[in-house]
Amino acid sequence: MALAVVSAPLAGCCTVLSLFGVVILTGFGLAFSYRTEAMTGSTHDPPNPSAVARVCYASAFVYLGFVVFCGCQLVTHQRYPRGVQL
Repeated sequence: MALAVVSAPLAGCCTVLSLFGVVILTGFGLAFSYRTEAMTGSTHDPPNPSAVARVCYASAFVYLGFVVFCGCQLVTHQRYPRGVQL
């Protein structure tokens, strides 16, 4: 039975990058939700900032799923070291 799907270094890298993604996309979502001038003050900005904010939050939620999955993979690698038969 294979509990680990990805290697430990890959799971660690994915966890860190996904955490950054959650933080950045949540920040973008907040900026569009509050219609900050830096995000919505230009003529080239989206006409509906609320919809953009929802997409940013949904994307952050997907990245949060990657954080949970890869975090579980890290725990699996710590609990069942390589070469141990179950």
